[in-house]
Order: sequence, then C-alpha cells, then structure tokens
Amino acid sequence: MSGIGPTADELADRDGRRVGFATRDRIFLAVLAALAAVFAVDWFGVYQADAHLLDSQLRGLDWLFLYALAVVAFYVVAPLAADRERALGYWRQIRESRWATASVGVLVVWLLFAIVGPEVLDPGEPLYGSPGRGGVMIGQPPIGFSVVETAVHDCAGRMANGRCHGTWHYPFGTSMAGEDVMAMTAIGARVAFQIATITVAIIVPLATVVGTIAATYGGKVDEFLMRYVDVQQSIPAFFVIILSQEAISYVTQGWGGSLLLIVVVFGLMSWGGVARIVRAEALEITQRDYVRAAKSAGASRFDVVRTHVVPNALPAVLTAVTVQIGWLILLEATLAYLGFFPADYQTWGYVMKTNMGGAYPTTNWWAVLYPAAFLGLVVVSVQVLGDALRDVTDPRAE
Repeated sequence: MSGIGPTADELADRDGRRVGFATRDRIFLAVLAALAAVFAVDWFGVYQADAHLLDSQLRGLDWLFLYALAVVAFYVVAPLAADRERALGYWRQIRESRWATASVGVLVVWLLFAIVGPEVLDPGEPLYGSPGRGGVMIGQPPIGFSVVETAVHDCAGRMANGRCHGTWHYPFGTSMAGEDVMAMTAIGARVAFQIATITVAIIVPLATVVGTIAATYGGKVDEFLMRYVDVQQSIPAFFVIILSQEAISYVTQGWGGSLLLIVVVFGLMSWGGVARIVRAEALEITQRDYVRAAKSAGASRFDVVRTHVVPNALPAVLTAVTVQIGWLILLEATLAYLGFFPADYQTWGYVMKTNMGGAYPTTNWWAVLYPAAFLGLVVVSVQVLGDALRDVTDPRAE
C-alpha cells in the first residue's frame, strides 16, 4: 500500500501550486513557539506557567513530553486521520494476525493504564476504602494469593486457616514499604509511555531530515551524511548514557543522573539506522512515475520531498522507530535497576530493584512480578507490532 501514489488530478493540484509549508505545518510551528514561550517564562521564573495553567510542577521530561505529544498529534495521528482509507487498510491487514491484534490490545491497555492509573491511584492509599488506621498495610498479598499470618503485621483481607488472603483494596498487593503495587506499576507505565512518545518525537524528525537530504542531493552530501551515520552507529548509546550519568553524578557531587538525559541521549544516538531506511525509501520513491512527472512539471526539490517523498516514506519510518521504542523501554528499566538515576521517577526497573530485598522471594514477590510482567508484555507487544507493521507497509519484506 505504501507504493500507491497520487492520482493525476491530485498531482496537478499539488504541483500546480507552490504551497510551501502546509497549514498543518504552520499550526504546528505556532504551537511549538507557544510551548517554547511558556517554557521560557516558567524556566526563568517570570511566571509559574505550569503551576497556574496546568496545576502541576513540570520537570524537564514533562516539557519534552508536551513537545512529543505535539509531534505525534500533527505528524502521526493527523496524517492517519486524513488518509482514513490507508489507515483502515493497515488495520485490516494487522487484524489478519492474531499475535499482532493481541499486541495492539496490550498496548491499548498500557496506554489507558498510563493515562488514567496515576490520576486515580496513589501508592500511599488503598484502592477502596481505608482499612486500618495505619493506611496502607505492609506486605499484603495480591488477589488470588495468600501468605502465612506471621508474614504480615495486620491483614487487610480475609484470614482463614492461619493465612492472610489478598483483597480488592490492593489488587496487586502492597510492598514491604507500605506502597500499593498497582499504583507503582501505573506510575511506571506512564513513565514508559512518556519515554516511547519522546523517542518517536526525537528520532522521526532527525531521521527523516537526514535521510531525505541524503537521497535528494546525493553525491558528497550523501557520502558525508552516511559516513557520519556509520560513526554514530559504532558508538553504543548504552555506554554514552552511563558515562553521561557518571559525569552528572561527579558534577553534582551525588549519585544518580537524569531520566531526561537517558531519553535525549538515546534519541540523538539511535536515529542513524532509521535515517538509512528513509534514504532507501526516498531513493525508491523518487524513481516513481508520478514523482518524475512532478519534476517535469517544474516542481522544486522541496515540493517533491514535501508532497511525495516524506508522506510515502513515513510508514517505513514509524515501523523502524517502533522497534527502537521497545529497546529503549528495556534499556531504561535496566539502567533504573542498576541505579543510574535517582528515585524521582518510579519506573518499572526502579520498583523491581527496590523490592528485591528482605523476605523476597518468599514474600513480596508480587511487588517484582507485576512490574516485570507489564515490562515484558509491553516490550514483546511493541516488537510484534513492529514486525506486523513492516509486513503491512512494505510488501517487499514478505
């Protein structure tokens, strides 16, 4: 489907006028400028925009997440909504695979859990009611499981045969620190969603710009850009992140770095492979008949790239980035488990790390199991969906 070009009438409409930046691009630039202005006045203390407008104290990752939402909305969601026939065609082909359909279901649950969960759940409060004056009970088992009576100080659930059973007050149980595991898992889901969105917003623009420039201009420009990509891909992002985190720890005289730094470094170090895909797609697209007709009609290079190359290469770009998302979520969990950034963000890796102590795994295993299960399901689902999208958007891959 990605090889279907515009009709003759559409070609005349597009190339008969020099549209330059489309209305969508102008609106996006306006939104980006407004966001930058709000960030500037908040950052320099002129006006606490986040507290007054959003009733929240935004951190660096949150501001970058707002930018990422704008990119995804204007250049992923909007094109799919505008070309509903193509989007529905993709969905029909994805549904032919049970595994791909199941992966979409898992990712939808993850998305809803990430958006709604942290708003209605609090690690320090029970889901229903408030059993006991101490608030959250320590070491409560999850629904469907039980522990010996002596393993908990107070039991929030039903006591039977000397065992404390799980309760719907704490569906995922509670940690030995007295925190609701379901709430902590929801917070980790939101952080993972932020990471995925920001990764797309960093990699897609960089890879698209570099890949299309290399394919459009060719020659020395192409050679220089591709050699730079070779050098970049020879440097593991994992080690760059660790060294950067260590440098921050040395400068701040403390241990722990920044989740924002992890996301930015990974995004800036991981777009090379996607840029190669964009270049290959762009070279193939520019040889199609309708693109040659546009050039013969006097369309500029910018017009050709803007109206033909980028829209037709975007599906392949998003497919490649999908695989990167799963890898980054797993990388973040690994770094959090190893303790390479502070506890400001309770990611899945951090939750697993902090609960692997004391009586684990005899008790408190649920505080590790549920975050690990969500992590595994999301990463596998992203990979499966990426493979399905590659088959759908590029029939040559079959």
